[in-house]
Amino acid sequence: MTQVFEQIARLINELTRRVESLESIEVGKWRYLTAPLTSTSWDGDAKTDIGKTKIDLSSVFSAPAGIKAVLVYVSVNDNDSAATDTYLILSPNDTALQGMAFSPMTLNDRPGRYSAVIPCNVDGDIYYQVEASAGLDVFLEIWGYAI
Repeated sequence: MTQVFEQIARLINELTRRVESLESIEVGKWRYLTAPLTSTSWDGDAKTDIGKTKIDLSSVFSAPAGIKAVLVYVSVNDNDSAATDTYLILSPNDTALQGMAFSPMTLNDRPGRYSAVIPCNVDGDIYYQVEASAGLDVFLEIWGYAI
């Protein structure tokens, strides 16, 4: 019986080491902003269906290059969201349908409003993907970032 418990303990220790070694993003210090970083490209403009596309945060939002993550405010609205599955996805990679999804309310012309932390890629950028009925109105603001 003791051997069984020792074998279980070894397996638990091995699993613990494997979990600890999983890849993760280390985030340093957060910089919280008293006024958001904004962009005229993301101030309510209608976005149409598009696969994963990079947002260069340093050029579009004037965020520092190489940041690790962003604290974002997202507002999404679609005039046909009651009948159509519409959404915005934000993520650190260009893999389709992977990331944090933001959808409008399921009533036409009723925005969904959210806050989230989105990890950045190694360059300090994020990717977006849109599924819209005709146009998804998107507001995106950066309220903080990790360096």
